[in-house]
Amino acid sequence: MPIFNANGVDLYYEVHGEGEPLLLIMGLSLSSKSWFRTVPVLSKHFKVIVFDNRGTGRSSKPNSPYSIELMAEDARDVLDAAEVDSAHVYGISMGGMIAQRLALKYPNRIRSLVLGCTTSGGVNHVQPGADVSMLMLSRGTANATPEEMAWATAPILYSQAFLENHKGLVAEDIQRRIEIPIPPYAYMRQLQACLTHDTYEEIGQIEAPTLVIHGDEDRLVPYENGLTLAKKIPNAEFLTVPGAGHIYVTEAIDLVNDKVIDFIQKQ
Repeated sequence: MPIFNANGVDLYYEVHGEGEPLLLIMGLSLSSKSWFRTVPVLSKHFKVIVFDNRGTGRSSKPNSPYSIELMAEDARDVLDAAEVDSAHVYGISMGGMIAQRLALKYPNRIRSLVLGCTTSGGVNHVQPGADVSMLMLSRGTANATPEEMAWATAPILYSQAFLENHKGLVAEDIQRRIEIPIPPYAYMRQLQACLTHDTYEEIGQIEAPTLVIHGDEDRLVPYENGLTLAKKIPNAEFLTVPGAGHIYVTEAIDLVNDKVIDFIQKQ
């Protein structure tokens, strides 16, 4: 699959399926491999483009400052490399932050927008509990294997009920996550970019039809942040995923895939 150079880094991307283009943008520390439950379904309906954000997977991992703005430029460059003038864009968590910035800076490149388990950031961001914040910060310095750290963070990424009843599915997620583990320094660079993200005063300018998705048991990016996005973005639709934690793309994959397909096709 293609690798190209942009903004001084090599970026890896893949294209699956045919139809209207749909760019998927993954979240903090994860490569495009973590879309493995999403791509096979959505690529039956759309031309799905996935890529590894800088710092992850098969893309370059520079040890220099990252920002959401810079990663939005990377996402735009992926569209250019795939020869796509405009696309539907679906970002989750950090990927949803990148998608917001992409839509604000390059509105002509966005056909519709899906923002999952994400936030507008800034002073209006509803913070997770102190225990969650400390664990996420410690990931950059913890003396643990990637698999050990993945299991340590599972309780803040999945709802308690799902973690107790579907441990095998969580294990599948973790195996994909650690195939190409993120270096600690790159994780911290991405995390710092997330912590400085702020589109709160700007998201009212988003023109693209928008769907916001959020699990109401999300401990990492609390549910109220999704409500804020849906309220501030003009005419945004909002889907609550009942009982789901942050990784709703595993906990409620069929529900969410069906909604995303329906939303995009209506555009």
